Amino acid sequence: MSARVAHPQDPHHPSEKPVIHCHKCGEPCKGEVLRVQTKHFHIKCFTCKVCGCDLAQGGFFIKNGEYLCTLDYQRMYGTRCHGCGEFVEGEVVTALGKTYHPNCFACTICKRPFPPGDRVTFNGRDCLCQLCAQPMSSGPKEASCSSNCAGCGRDIKNGQALLALDKQWHLGCFKCKSCGKVLTGEYISKDGAPYCEKDYQGLFGVKCEACHQFITGKVLEVSGSRQSYRHFPQKSSETQ
Repeated sequence: MSARVAHPQDPHHPSEKPVIHCHKCGEPCKGEVLRVQTKHFHIKCFTCKVCGCDLAQGGFFIKNGEYLCTLDYQRMYGTRCHGCGEFVEGEVVTALGKTYHPNCFACTICKRPFPPGDRVTFNGRDCLCQLCAQPMSSGPKEASCSSNCAGCGRDIKNGQALLALDKQWHLGCFKCKSCGKVLTGEYISKDGAPYCEKDYQGLFGVKCEACHQFITGKVLEVSGSRQSYRHFPQKSSETQ
């Protein structure tokens, strides 16, 4: 958000400085003048580039040298909260590639916002608070006692920590080991490291000899001169 200053422009005299010209219309500024950073405007000329509304009395944003009202700036460049769908301003929480208002980053089950510094358990689909994550565990298994992030290796201090693969991660450090993209949903683990499905299939996946697509679920191993695999045949739902 930018600020502007209005001040009167005195009539020009030969011995004084050159007349100030309006940045928009190019005409000399007389009377009340609006100054935005190093530029000057007539009051009526300081308008939104998109909708043309008056910016002199309200907030505005500068983008690529253009002046925009708050509504048009948010519509064109704003970030929406993944939780409520409204635009986010000020303090935000970024987790698993998504942005939230602090009060919208909440446990999937109990819907309570995660307190600052709380541990967040990610099971590959949902983010859970410590209380809701306990019944899903087969026992009181603790994550690594280390306070270091499994992704970057740095200490996790007062920020929220993500629990996944029995390790702690900064919210923005839970990434595919291969491509480095933040994992935003389901993932596949291999030797304790997370992968996105595309990279896991490319590195470790098995292709069907018939259709050449990667196989997920049951695999039919075909014997022969070399080891080959096919999709497991599905029962037909049609009646003869």
